[in-house]
Amino acid sequence: MSSPSDVTFPNLTSNPDESYQVNIIACAVITWVIGATFVGLRFYTRGILLHNILGAEDWLILLALVFAAATCAGLIEPVYGLGKHTLDINPDLIIPMARAGWYTILYYLLTLLLTKLSLLLLYLRLLTYHHARYYVHLILLIVILTNGLWTLTTVLTACLPLPAFWDKATYPNAYCHPRPFWLGNTGLHIGTDILLYILPLPIIANLQMKPKQKAMLYGVFALGFFVCTISAVRLWDLIEQYSRSDFTFDNVSIAYLTCIEINAAIACACCMTLKPLVSKLFPRFFSGSNSDSLETPGDEAGPDDAGRVAEQKGRNPPTIGSKPSRRVGDQDKETWISMYQSQRDSDSLELQGRDIVEAEKGGSQAIAEK
Repeated sequence: MSSPSDVTFPNLTSNPDESYQVNIIACAVITWVIGATFVGLRFYTRGILLHNILGAEDWLILLALVFAAATCAGLIEPVYGLGKHTLDINPDLIIPMARAGWYTILYYLLTLLLTKLSLLLLYLRLLTYHHARYYVHLILLIVILTNGLWTLTTVLTACLPLPAFWDKATYPNAYCHPRPFWLGNTGLHIGTDILLYILPLPIIANLQMKPKQKAMLYGVFALGFFVCTISAVRLWDLIEQYSRSDFTFDNVSIAYLTCIEINAAIACACCMTLKPLVSKLFPRFFSGSNSDSLETPGDEAGPDDAGRVAEQKGRNPPTIGSKPSRRVGDQDKETWISMYQSQRDSDSLELQGRDIVEAEKGGSQAIAEK
């Protein structure tokens, strides 16, 4: 990725009164506040409502929020001139602006990496099926190698020596990574995003849940694919930026998309942990009702039914991402999915037992009549 100090700008115009800086500041602040709100709700739910079941995934998302704030601050750059026409920027500020751009790229990549790691650790708490956990570990390894080691190494060696990234004139013979490196990094992030949000879909499809609850789960992952769409649009904008003459004025859309992408990703990662809070605020939405169904309770069980079973066993009802418990002699983690399945098996055995008893009674009655 070329730095602003290494780009020529033909056919430029000057208009000191025309600037997008206020728009950039508004977008950065609003999107970060939204992300921070979801993180706050997550910590309230897991730290207070569920009596402190905070885990490593929660602290990772909090750290991601900190780097998101740093990314948004770097994109604002009110002192250096992003959002102004290039001719209206003091030439002495071009190098500080390019240096701030490098740090912004670093913080942006760290935000996405930490968000994905947090989401994958949450999957490990949630998913109990061995094949699903295998794929989670596989994707975790891919994320660490690609979005972690590779992309961070690319940023730290953006130019050799590194100061050439923001001061090419002082290091005319320095090596800097060509554009495909940076575009490829963005493509890797999009690819791992898609893997992350596709992974749980087959499991959700097979869950015997009420339609409105299943629709809500699909809605959460739809937000994840929205993040993927924003990333794809941002990639296209990154490709197009080099064809725009007024670099600092015409490319503000990249700043908007970056703020939206990182904070939407954080919000999406937090949504999956907020079911207990939503259940408390809207209990009717999750309340079970058999008045409109002829099926037995066991056939229409869901996460809340598993929660009631857990309460009967003297345990706190589990939720997505809750601290897993272990059964004696069983090393599998127990979440509401596994508890729900065991409850269905129990209901099935109970119904079979009733059938056997009724059959025996019927046989005894027939013998007595004879």
